[in-house]
Amino acid sequence: MNANLLLFTVALMKMLFNSKHLLTMFICLELITLSIIVTSWQIMWSQTLWFMAVTVIHSVFGMLLLLMTMRQLGSDKSINLF
Repeated sequence: MNANLLLFTVALMKMLFNSKHLLTMFICLELITLSIIVTSWQIMWSQTLWFMAVTVIHSVFGMLLLLMTMRQLGSDKSINLF
C-alpha cells in the first residue's frame, strides 16, 4: 500500500470517527493536505508548488486569526495587540 494513500486514509478516518477536539480536526486537515501535496508533486510540480504556497499563507492567516479570537474571548481583554 502506498504511504501517501495510507496517510490520507488514516487522517480521514480519524477526522470522521474521532473528531472530539478542534485540534484533532486541524491536525487531520494538515495531514490530508500533506498527503495531497506529496501525491501530486510527482505528477505536476508547478501546480503543487502554487498549492503549497497558498496552503502556507492560508495556515498563517488562519492561526493569526485564531490567536486574535482566543485573545479577545479569553481572560486577556486589553485592546493593545502589540
